[in-house]
Amino acid sequence: MFEIQTVEDIVNEYSRLSEVESILMAGSRTVNTEDSSSDIDLYIYSTREVPVTKRQKIASAFSDNFQIDLKIWESSDEWYLRDSKVMVDIIYRSFNWLDEQLESTLFSHIASTGYTTCFWHNLLTSVILFDRNNKAKVLKEKYDICYPKELKYNIVAKNYPALKECFSSYYEQIEKSIRRGDFISTNHRIAEFLSSYFDIIFAVNELPHPGEKKLVKIVKNTCKKVPANFEEDLYNVFKNISSNDVSILKYLDVLIKNLDSFLNKENLLSLR
Repeated sequence: MFEIQTVEDIVNEYSRLSEVESILMAGSRTVNTEDSSSDIDLYIYSTREVPVTKRQKIASAFSDNFQIDLKIWESSDEWYLRDSKVMVDIIYRSFNWLDEQLESTLFSHIASTGYTTCFWHNLLTSVILFDRNNKAKVLKEKYDICYPKELKYNIVAKNYPALKECFSSYYEQIEKSIRRGDFISTNHRIAEFLSSYFDIIFAVNELPHPGEKKLVKIVKNTCKKVPANFEEDLYNVFKNISSNDVSILKYLDVLIKNLDSFLNKENLLSLR
């Protein structure tokens, strides 16, 4: 596990940069789900782009093994702490960008296909380590709100048909890929199917979505409302993925049936 002093030292270095507005820590270490392989996730909010040269200088003060200015998902740097196996993941964002994302989700109630409320969860569970002008504090207070009912309905309305109901549903695509023997497509479509499935479960429980990791454990620990045989249904789907045969469809049918009962009990299917 990492030393708190190390994080403080890293934050002190970034806080000296004029471009840096706020520094937040998020991820498993702020929600007590960390393990020996957990990263240190630091979010740097800046008024303008932090020059690569400054980022590299800070990384080299703490690490001999780093990658700077990655553009794979968000703008980020990754480095392993010196004499350690702990990775530091530095993600660069702007408050304007995050505010726009959250306005769309929480005030306009626009749902996504999977992971609708992940940015909200990230902000709510973040710990402010540096906040030059209290912008992080203000944004956290702005979005410290009850889960919007309309968003809950919209998430179900958008994600449920994608499972099996519409002609181009994930289920139909999975069936076609199995018959083609296209195991890569099958795996990809099952992953998308489960993205929508979990988005629905967190919405029904009116909980922000925590992201893609440790979902079964998180659902069991935090969700009061869960489809019947939740864990068993998921296990049956996954144990048959490698076979890439039609048995997967049988288990998806069972999972959907239990989800239907779950949503009917919550009177959510009739509201779509």
